[in-house]
Amino acid sequence: MTDKTIRRLTPEHIATDLFSILIDRDQRASAVCAETLLTLLANGYKAPTNGKLTSPKRQRFAIRSLTLGENFLRQRNTGRAAEDEMTPQLYGEILAAGDSVSGSANLDLAQKAFKGLLDPTTQRGQRGTWLLFPFHESLLWYDARPNGSNGPWGVRKVYMRGSGITLARMLADPADPALAELGHSAVAAMQEALQKPSPLAEIADRLEGALDEQFHIPPQTENDEKEAWRDGDSKKLDDLTAAMCRHSEGVMRQGTASGPAKLWQLRNMIGLDLACHALRVAWDTTEMPERDRYLLLSFGDAPRPDNRVRQRSEDTYQLARIRLSEATVRTLAQRMHQLAKEGCSDWRSQFEQRSADRLQEVISDLRRLPPDAPIDEYMRVARTATEQATYGRAGEGFRVLLESIGMLAGAGSYRYLTATPEILSAFVGALSVQMPMSSDAFFRAVFDEWRIVIAQEAAAHTSLADQLDGASLERNGRRAEQLMSEAGLALSLSDRTTIVGERARRLR
Repeated sequence: MTDKTIRRLTPEHIATDLFSILIDRDQRASAVCAETLLTLLANGYKAPTNGKLTSPKRQRFAIRSLTLGENFLRQRNTGRAAEDEMTPQLYGEILAAGDSVSGSANLDLAQKAFKGLLDPTTQRGQRGTWLLFPFHESLLWYDARPNGSNGPWGVRKVYMRGSGITLARMLADPADPALAELGHSAVAAMQEALQKPSPLAEIADRLEGALDEQFHIPPQTENDEKEAWRDGDSKKLDDLTAAMCRHSEGVMRQGTASGPAKLWQLRNMIGLDLACHALRVAWDTTEMPERDRYLLLSFGDAPRPDNRVRQRSEDTYQLARIRLSEATVRTLAQRMHQLAKEGCSDWRSQFEQRSADRLQEVISDLRRLPPDAPIDEYMRVARTATEQATYGRAGEGFRVLLESIGMLAGAGSYRYLTATPEILSAFVGALSVQMPMSSDAFFRAVFDEWRIVIAQEAAAHTSLADQLDGASLERNGRRAEQLMSEAGLALSLSDRTTIVGERARRLR
């Protein structure tokens, strides 16, 4: 009999089984990046000795209260803060209001400065999930949620669910020696950037230092955090590990970019690499032909009816979502078939409890199906299950990751893929070891690394060559060059040659 304590057919279990790293609908690039950096910070920017992982759950409730105008220390009436007669709750109230405390001055101005560092993509839902741009280690904190509608705040999983811990393991402790050199170099550069002197960081540290020791004790490391760390050594994630080490090292070791600029590029690159990993796994699972494995970026503002490149970009995005859905169906069908062979009799216990009532038909079909039934029968049942329960979370996660890094534009069925100057700068940073290069070489490198098509030459290796004329793709590439030139990422020469990444070249 199968173990009933593990619900092996839940959406989360199937998604993790498929991708070997959790990709969920609520995980934006900022949350994944923050969890990655917090894990590295908590463990001294290296792999923990003897496998004793320190949890990334960092409170920083004083600076949060000041920045977000919310008392994260409410109902904390034990201990002292700042002054002998001041409770943490009162301290939080004063900070949230931006008032002076214990001889301080101009905290209202500091509050405005911190608010200017808020990442707008995180400003959804309760304030415990709002994050600052990755700027300094003193300004990094974990998700928080109140206990009840007006209870005390505590750090707990909301959008940070372990993916960042797995990515931190890939950077800090990759098994491949060549990747280890890249990963360690990237992590050392992250530490350097996150620890550079900053007056805002000094304010944050002083505000946190006024709290009792109880607010600085690291929380106990949970079992699923340990599992997320172990997942970073999975052979199924070798390609993602290689991409993370290579791209992170490229971003963090590029030439003249500032520390905050590199960290912002890192945030975007983490989101892109995770989304591309999900898509590559879906392509492999569904046996997608090599010529159809690509995403098309559209540039320019021509009206949609006249913009063939945008229309095809919409199609490539929709096809990617379909492949993610189909890969989920196949994985679910395989797990159902495996459970049947193991003699599962209590099918209801294998599904998410809140979805089981909606899946009565599916459960009845599974009870009737013999273990030796063709896989097509299980595919039929799995497809029904994905239509009735929330198995599309990976596809939504793919959308949210791309949306949060500014790579998805439009709305509804007219969504298409593009790239902002921030994404283009992340491309340039990740490829800094090859910089500078011509725009044609740059577009080829982007295709080789991420299967992303921008111009004609890369498209020639895909089925796009049969769907778009070369002139349309040539214009698309020229518009991308113009955008990079305007952003200072490329230099247009008089002979129409464009050189990319002159400023990103590696310092010798």
